[in-house]
Amino acid sequence: AVVSTQSTGQKRRTEENERESVLRTKAMRDRDAGIGMRIYHYAVIRIRFPDGLYLQGTFSAHDTVESLFKFVESSLRHPVTFTLIAPGCPSLKRDSTLLKAAGLVPTGVFNLSVSERPEFTLLSDEMVCKLAEL
Repeated sequence: AVVSTQSTGQKRRTEENERESVLRTKAMRDRDAGIGMRIYHYAVIRIRFPDGLYLQGTFSAHDTVESLFKFVESSLRHPVTFTLIAPGCPSLKRDSTLLKAAGLVPTGVFNLSVSERPEFTLLSDEMVCKLAEL
C-alpha cells in the first residue's frame, strides 16, 4: 500500500488548477479575488417588537452583539428577559462577537421575543415620543 501526502503548496496549486479548468465569468473571478467587495463601516439593525413597533439603531461594524443587546435594554420601559430571533435563524447569542463577524453588516432585522405578551408597549416613554412613520 502506498500512502501519498501532498504539501499545502501542492494542494493549493491543485485547487487553483481545478478552479481555472472550469469556465468562469469575470464576476466569479473578481469575487474569488475579493475585488469589488464593498467594505461597510456601519450596520443598521431593526428590532421588531411584539406589538409591531420597530426599534432601529445604527452601529459601527466593529461593535459587538453585546452592545446591540444593551441598546435594546436601554430602550425598554422596564427590565424584561428577551431573545432576538432573525427570521429563519436560531436566536442571537449574547456575546462579544463583532457585528461584522455575525453577518449583521450592513443590515439586520430581528424579532424581539418575550415569554409573555405584554399589555402595553415594551418601549420606554422616551422612545415612544420619538416614534416616526416609516
